[in-house]
Amino acid sequence: MADSTHAGTGSVATKAGRSGRGRDFRVIAGVAIAVLLGLALIGQLTWISAVLAAVVVAAVCIGWFFGSADPTVEINTDEIAALEARRKADAERKFRTALVEALPEAALYIDAQGKVEAANKSARAELRFTTTGALLTVIVRRPELLDAVDAARSTGEPQRFEIVQRDETDRHFACVAAPLGSGVLVSLHDFTDIKRMEMARVDFLANASHELRTPLTSLAGFIETMRGPARDDPEARDRFLDIMQSQADRMRRLISDLLSLSRIELVEHRPPEGQADLAAVVIEARDALAPVARERGVELRVTGAVGAVNVIGARDELAQVVQNLIDNAIKYSEKGSAVDIEVLAGVRAGEASAIAGRRWEDAGRMSIASAPASSNAASFAVLRVTDSGPGIERQYLPRLSERFYRVDQGRGLKPGTGLGLAIVKHVVQRHRGEFLVESEPGRGSAFGVVLPMANMH
Repeated sequence: MADSTHAGTGSVATKAGRSGRGRDFRVIAGVAIAVLLGLALIGQLTWISAVLAAVVVAAVCIGWFFGSADPTVEINTDEIAALEARRKADAERKFRTALVEALPEAALYIDAQGKVEAANKSARAELRFTTTGALLTVIVRRPELLDAVDAARSTGEPQRFEIVQRDETDRHFACVAAPLGSGVLVSLHDFTDIKRMEMARVDFLANASHELRTPLTSLAGFIETMRGPARDDPEARDRFLDIMQSQADRMRRLISDLLSLSRIELVEHRPPEGQADLAAVVIEARDALAPVARERGVELRVTGAVGAVNVIGARDELAQVVQNLIDNAIKYSEKGSAVDIEVLAGVRAGEASAIAGRRWEDAGRMSIASAPASSNAASFAVLRVTDSGPGIERQYLPRLSERFYRVDQGRGLKPGTGLGLAIVKHVVQRHRGEFLVESEPGRGSAFGVVLPMANMH
């Protein structure tokens, strides 16, 4: 741009010089012809006359050169200055744009008129806009950001603030609005991971201390009993040891599930990038839980897609989803009944939710986790796990994914931690999928998961 501006400036100057010289030559030629014609008319065209004529012509030219005013040259000088100013402004704009693009975190530059002059890809993605050049107040509806930009412009001092992007999973940003030239440079540092680690630590301590209190108290009581009244009672000691083993197993499962839930919540805001074969994950989970199903007299039946069902996802996390859903279905199924596990592939967006959790006409149903509206997947995979247990009343459905919540009214207390469906919910949210349930007392329950399929080239 700078070279082209210099070229334009030189072109204007050259045209101005040529125009001036052309006019000068025409004046000189006119004067010389006039003088010589005058001498010829009076018959005085001798060599002395010619010399005299040359002197007169030179004097006239010198007088013209030093005494004539040329407004055109002045106008061209103004144009050159204007071109130079535009060249400088373009160079500064290019520098600011390159600076914003080079920053590793989300950043944007707002000019003196309040327009977004430059924004890198991260900023456009986080603040949800595509093009620059519009007013910041039109693009961004965050009062804290707008106020910080105004304060930085008026005070000339950097302004620090935080914003939270509300979405399927909240995003936390530490931001700085700093004056730069005639505008303001805004940078957004994503510290969601740090925030989630703090929250996970607090939640883990709170949940663990609350849920571990009961089995620990039970263990302490049995130990005290075995040391005292049951010291010489082998039958009571064996019974107490069995109960203590059960409580210890519960604590182990509880800690394992809490750690799994904490790990998933830490990365929930980042969707997985890999691919996994959902059909293969289902077959592995069925085989792993087959001994448990046989012990309870429950049949596991897998139907649906033939071959690979490749979805966008993390295989280990999807294995947790499938195992938790099948394990729950086995627990609440009666002896001699069956658990149906259905896997479908290539389902359109409008049909996936209906297939996953809206089949039974008289059942209560709800969406535990909803797929984001921004999902642009061409097709979806559906996993549906159906049991023939007692079913769940409508009023209990909204609380199914709460931590440690268990619907035990009229069903009998089943072994478990109450964290299985919470883990499923957070895994599905990380995978930008949908988690649905429908249940009818006396018929059973069906849990459905919808996942975006991977684009196979």
